[in-house]
Amino acid sequence: MNEPLSLVVSLPDGMDLFDPGPEETAKRDVRLVSEWDTDTGGVVGWSSGGWEALRLATMHTDLPRLVIVSLPFPDEMPSKFDPDAVMAKTLLIYGSADSLTGNRHGTQWQRALSDARLEMSPGGGHDLLVPAWKRILSFLAPRRTAG
Repeated sequence: MNEPLSLVVSLPDGMDLFDPGPEETAKRDVRLVSEWDTDTGGVVGWSSGGWEALRLATMHTDLPRLVIVSLPFPDEMPSKFDPDAVMAKTLLIYGSADSLTGNRHGTQWQRALSDARLEMSPGGGHDLLVPAWKRILSFLAPRRTAG
């Protein structure tokens, strides 16, 4: 049996790592970690935690997949961050009813990142990590199942 695949989950400052969907996580045979591991196979960043996820993607250009959920697009891109350095296939998940980001921020990230696909959650707010977890796992760990 293979070892579980590590997925980094980057949350906003002050939040402890939690499993957004334990049943789905177990079905995919992945383990969630808060820091890069030698067997990291994907990274997800939610809200301001998306910046750490993007940082990891620029440091580890062999990262296959990245998910960004509800990360506001900055008025001015930080000088230390180059969107062109993100090589990972990226899924952007945004809610149409999110008063902080909405469609506009997702579209801006889609334009800024070279291999990004935007998926909008109709009526979704800022807290999409839990309701979108099954979709996130299907993107980060495709064709991977327990057992």
